[in-house]
Amino acid sequence: MGKLVVQQSWINDSEFIGYFVAAAEGFYQAVGLEVLHRPGHAGLTPEHTLLEGTADIALCAPESVAATIRDTGARLAVIGAQFQKSPLGIVSRADDPIRNLGELRGRTLSVPDMNRAMVLELLAYAGLAIEAVEIVPYAHDPRPLIERRIAGLVDFIVDPQYRLSLAGVDPYAMLLFDHGAPLPNNLAVVTEATLLARRRELVDWLLASRQGWQENYHDPAFYPARLRGDPLVESRTLAHEIYANGAFQPLVETPDGIMSMSDGLIDGVVAYLERVHLPVERGLFTPLI
Repeated sequence: MGKLVVQQSWINDSEFIGYFVAAAEGFYQAVGLEVLHRPGHAGLTPEHTLLEGTADIALCAPESVAATIRDTGARLAVIGAQFQKSPLGIVSRADDPIRNLGELRGRTLSVPDMNRAMVLELLAYAGLAIEAVEIVPYAHDPRPLIERRIAGLVDFIVDPQYRLSLAGVDPYAMLLFDHGAPLPNNLAVVTEATLLARRRELVDWLLASRQGWQENYHDPAFYPARLRGDPLVESRTLAHEIYANGAFQPLVETPDGIMSMSDGLIDGVVAYLERVHLPVERGLFTPLI
């Protein structure tokens, strides 16, 4: 039986549940694979584990992959995409929504340090002067938005929407994908050497993973409960995990098939990376299913 080690970008929460379903239901085993998922953590660059030889597949952000290639000369290949649209976006209050970047003029936006450069570039791309928007740090705490001390915050949109709702505030969210940054996320990335040597196993992994995601979405409330504690973390409530699982669904599903990459998606990523001075060859993208 072939063994594949998959490095995640974050902890074992519902963001990755489709892979855990594939393992729990024997979909990987049915195609002769033993798959080990390694959780990530803050500050991790998942694709670096490929270069270190500690993982076979890494789930990555496209701009991070481009920067790694620029900085290391690594020979990498993107074989699939989990999120067809990155969940990164701006969350605001429904009673005072930020519906486009222009509506940030004269407002305060809370932004994580890791996303600051992207947000500043998007504001400039939208024709806003940097001084037109007050950027303040974001520590993954929505209370300033709940208390109206900021107009919006940048994050994966699911968690702050849930937390606003718990506080009795109706949230409004806009994806950066639809406002100048047409990026997928959790790209399945391998080294060119792994692609050459283990192509059949990678195809089988993608197809079994697709099956896991499809099974999960038959009832988004079922597997968060069944897999809670092993392998899903228990640091969030079950209700939170169920909410997140359902909210991620439209960002994962695509008419082309889960884990696929369409020509249009690839073209958008390549054009964006060129615009932000992280150019990559289109041949980096080698969709296998």
